[in-house]
Parts: sequence; C-alpha cells; structure tokens
Amino acid sequence: MKNIRSKSIRLVSCDLNGTLVHQHTMMDMIRVGFPHSPERYEKAKDVFTRQTSGLLSMKETFEIAGPLTKGLSLRNAVEYVCSEMRFLEGFEVFISMLHKKGIFFVINSTGYSVTAEVIRYLYGPEKFYGMICNRLIFGWEGNSVRQIGEKEMADLVKNYFIGGKSKDVYDNILATGEVELCIRDESEKARLIFEIAERADISREAIAHIGDTMGDSRGITEVAGNGGLGIAFNYNEALENHLKGVLHRENIPGKIVLTEPKSETSDIRHLSGILFPRQS
Repeated sequence: MKNIRSKSIRLVSCDLNGTLVHQHTMMDMIRVGFPHSPERYEKAKDVFTRQTSGLLSMKETFEIAGPLTKGLSLRNAVEYVCSEMRFLEGFEVFISMLHKKGIFFVINSTGYSVTAEVIRYLYGPEKFYGMICNRLIFGWEGNSVRQIGEKEMADLVKNYFIGGKSKDVYDNILATGEVELCIRDESEKARLIFEIAERADISREAIAHIGDTMGDSRGITEVAGNGGLGIAFNYNEALENHLKGVLHRENIPGKIVLTEPKSETSDIRHLSGILFPRQS
C-alpha cells in the first residue's frame, strides 16, 4: 500500500544545514572566517545555492568551495560553532528526547566533520551515535603533508574546551583548501546510514531521515523506499516539488512526510509527533 508504515523508529538520521541549524554552515564559516574577503563568501553562496537547488553535483560543488576555505584557522572553525550558529528552535530538547527514548541519532550532512565534532562536544557526546560528514582538511600551518587526522581533530576539539592546549596552537592549524568527500552524491546519505543501521542490527524499516533541500532528496526517498520514514522539514521549494512528484508517481513501502516549509520559526520539537505518533 502506498505511503504506509508501522515499524517503530530506532535510528534517526538528520541533515545539519537548514535542518538542525538555520545557516548553511560551509558558506557561513567562510563569511565569518574571512571578513575582509567578501568575494570568497559570495562565490561560496553562489555555488552552494546551485547545489541545494539540484543544479550542481557534490563533486563540482566542493571543487569550487573547498579552495575558498584555504587559510581558515581551527580556532575560527570552533568559535564559529560556539558563537555564530543558530540552532532551530527545540534542538537541545529534541536530541535529549531521542537519547532518553534510546533512539540512535546520527548527523548525516555534507557539512564538515569539524563542525559536527564541536556540536557533539557542546551538547553531549552520549546523544550522538555517529556522524556522517565531509572532511575539511586541516594541517599544521596549512600544510597538507602535516594534516590533522579525525582522531586528532576530536582530541583537539575536546582540549579546546577543557584547556588541554594553548589557544594559540589553534591559530597555527589551518584549512588546506581541500575537502575529502564522504558524501559524494545524494544517494550516499542513504547508503551510509543503511551501513550504520546494519552494524547496529537495526532494520531499514526502523530508520528515519530528515532533511530540507535537494541534497536530502535521495536520502528521504531511499529511506522511505526501503520501508522507513523520510521527513522534509524546514524544506525549500525545490525539495517540496520533487517529493510531491515522487509521491504522485511512485508506490512507496515506507512513508514520506512534508512538514514546516522554510521559516525562521520552524520548531524541530514538532517532529516528535511524526517520529513517534502513538506516543504523542
């Protein structure tokens, strides 16, 4: 039957940019990090606008956007999350609710792993089962040969807040202008969350994926196409039109829901009634 599902959700996969936070973090970080080079931000804004509208591939996008980050310090990247990012209303309540219910929560984003790592530390590592992100590469003095691995990055983020290293150290760790793509196209979000679910012995019917733009179109439709729940939340017009077309044309084993079009007042707590309808 079309668009019907009954399996309880055990794993929630969620986009970051525009879904958990209002900003598009990859381009906004450039704006904040290079205030005297506005042309960098304008170029990043153009390329990411085209990508979220479905006009550019992930590979094409980051081939342009990656070099625009060159010279961004790790201190800039960490402080951006702490002082500039605007989380959607209800974010902390939402992730705490998932944790209390024993639901695995994964940030599944084309955004950068350093950003997700800071969020994870600030709001409690225990509330995040995993992170699927692209990797903005940092190196000592911006040197690719002396690049920072993901484990070292996690330690540096932790030490930034507990005082394990002088803050001056973080000014010497700079983005090299390279991005390692974990999510190479829109289908990767679904494929990678399916892998996480399989390792955790969670069926595909018990997965939900939440997103807001065409970058999440395949994540939403493929999760729903495998019996799970796809949610367009705080969504843009391009995603709305695409998903309405899918719902009109296809029989879907799972369910696709559109809730709350793009707005400054979207509240992620409202998703609890969609994720857990019998408990709301």
